[in-house]
Amino acid sequence: MDRSIHHRFFELDVLRGMAALAVALFHLTINENTEKLGWQFRYGVTGVDIFFMISGFVIYMSLNKVQKPGDFLVFRFARLYPAYWMCVLLTAIFILVYEPAHFSLAQILANLTMFPIYFGVENLDGSYWTLLVELCFYIWIFILLFRRSMRSILYHGAIFTLLIVGFHLFRNSYPSLYQYIQLKLELINHFPLFFSGIVFYHIWTQGYNTKYIIYLLFCFGVACYLHDKGGRSMFFVSLWEHISILLVYFLIFALVVSNKLIFIVKSPLVYLGNISYALYLLHQYIGTHLVRTLNETYSWSIEWAIITVLSVCIGLAAMVHHLVEVPGKALVLKWYKRESPAVKQFA
Repeated sequence: MDRSIHHRFFELDVLRGMAALAVALFHLTINENTEKLGWQFRYGVTGVDIFFMISGFVIYMSLNKVQKPGDFLVFRFARLYPAYWMCVLLTAIFILVYEPAHFSLAQILANLTMFPIYFGVENLDGSYWTLLVELCFYIWIFILLFRRSMRSILYHGAIFTLLIVGFHLFRNSYPSLYQYIQLKLELINHFPLFFSGIVFYHIWTQGYNTKYIIYLLFCFGVACYLHDKGGRSMFFVSLWEHISILLVYFLIFALVVSNKLIFIVKSPLVYLGNISYALYLLHQYIGTHLVRTLNETYSWSIEWAIITVLSVCIGLAAMVHHLVEVPGKALVLKWYKRESPAVKQFA
């Protein structure tokens, strides 16, 4: 895996930014805004699918810089939590302004963990649900690191995917348990997408072969099978629409690992990718309430309200990225490097 140590896929940054923008447009054009607009960007709901694929690829690639399981946990904490805490705080301020009766310190504190559902508390912002999916995937990776099983990650990924299929196939035998696990462990509805990212990484480093193509077809097939088993896409796109979109995502990834998408690497799009995490975290609650205010209180057209609010969210995301995300990550890694001098520099 040495090839990736100093490599950065700017194409993935661009795709991440475009996916965040698609999800934001989805949330700002659904519900009451659909009637006002006469349309909705419902395909944006699948933006999280490519997030998960990118995560599988990038997380596995990042393991080149991990010397022990603890490194991985600290690196992930440094990457996710500083910006997340800032976004939780900003969202809490907007809740205090818009819905003071719903403001709950207990809910905010539970959300700071990134897994409030385990405390019986709702997410502060609807978009946060994917973070727990990511955390569960990190735990799966951590277990493999701890067991020193990374060399057989494709085998373990295939077995876990088969167990997921079996869990869904026999759900009528344990309805209560099925419902509980569906709620608490949503990774089981999206794991094949993470797994496909890992497979694409192997293709990038070693090239195509029959084994990897079979793994990709397996991931694609199970991801399609899981369309109506969980997640949010099933409420907005049909099975065949989702299959078509997933096919496009897989083809895009195939182009990325073949170095055929270099042309999309443009500075503004790469920058959007850099701030995409904060944009994703900030856009839903804050964005929808600001759109309603501009449209209903100040009589702005719904189109201009959405464009303006999207710009505001991008601006807020840029501020969080530069003032909190980057320095926060650097601060955590500086502390950890001081405590563990052997740690490699982690990008």
